[in-house]
Amino acid sequence: MMPIATIALLIIGLLPGHLATSSHVAGIVPTFATPPKPPIEPTYIPPDIPVATGTTTPQLSAASAYAVDVTSGVPLYAVHADTQRPIASITKLATALVVIQQYQPTDTITVPQLPTYDPADEIIGLKTGEKLSVHDLLAALLINSGDDAADTLGIATSGSPAAFAAHMNQLMATWGITGAHFSNPSGLSDTNNGASARAVAQIASLALHNPTIAQLVATPALTIHDSAGRAFALTTTNQLLQNGQFKGIKTGYTPAAGNCFVGLTTIQGHPVITVVLSSGDRFGDSQRLADWINLTYQWQ
Repeated sequence: MMPIATIALLIIGLLPGHLATSSHVAGIVPTFATPPKPPIEPTYIPPDIPVATGTTTPQLSAASAYAVDVTSGVPLYAVHADTQRPIASITKLATALVVIQQYQPTDTITVPQLPTYDPADEIIGLKTGEKLSVHDLLAALLINSGDDAADTLGIATSGSPAAFAAHMNQLMATWGITGAHFSNPSGLSDTNNGASARAVAQIASLALHNPTIAQLVATPALTIHDSAGRAFALTTTNQLLQNGQFKGIKTGYTPAAGNCFVGLTTIQGHPVITVVLSSGDRFGDSQRLADWINLTYQWQ
């Protein structure tokens, strides 16, 4: 059957390769009974705005905490939200943002010479000379929080972790994120590496706009392979993915940073980013913060 659009073009004699109507042959311009209506201008619909309906405060152990409605940008909670602190492996979100500016997910990277890691460090066991796709290295970075994946991406991109960190800071300045400064791609070193809770939320929001990152931070487990077929089983460090209340996005821990977590949840149908830094119970704090927002706010 001929498509409706093609039929319409034939009717008014505008489709090349077809005979015109008799009125066109005679040189008569067809007229319309009613002039065609102008196209309808798109109507801007402002987002619903969260309005506080209560005055209680959540009981949190975190030294800094922040929550924001993603759609409207309205802050929902803030305690020491602009105090810059170590954020440990949450740093890897900024690393991923730099990497996706430079590569396609299907590009291949060769693992460079990597530093020696302590037994307590989170690594997947990459070996010099192995080849993996950028997608799989990002998976190791964001799901398993692999420090060796972070260093591989940083060195491959900029030549050294320090040069990569300079690139990270340049992009933060370009994007207007003033409460963050990085010295390495993994967050394993806390020296001169940290961000405020507000800056972490901004970084998370940018990261979630990338489909590859958004998918990986919501993935509980994945097996990746190097080009020779060696398998790496990845398991998320985000325990809140299991209960379905949170959809990601990144954990962090070092002794100096304490337990950290930036999460994405949905409250009353609206996406909300929560951040807890230097927490005694990062997952419990995040759940309590989300529950408090649900009880305290109504979107109107």
